[in-house]
Amino acid sequence: MKLVNDKVLGHMGDVLAEKIRGEWHTKDAAILQFISEQEEVVRARDEKGHFIPDDPATPDVNEAWVVKTVKKAVKKK
Repeated sequence: MKLVNDKVLGHMGDVLAEKIRGEWHTKDAAILQFISEQEEVVRARDEKGHFIPDDPATPDVNEAWVVKTVKKAVKKK
């Protein structure tokens, strides 16, 4: 399995899960476990590296936090 943008693809390229309106949709609980290991919630930053505050005018969206994909470290030979 691999995480590509808003989809989880299987070994044959078939879509196992898809992110729709900010939520993951799948039939298999193991895929949700895989997704939770691949993503991390971190504080949002601007171009200068400063934290972005949450905008109180948009109560349904939290601009102060973003979801980031965790990249696995590859060992050099």
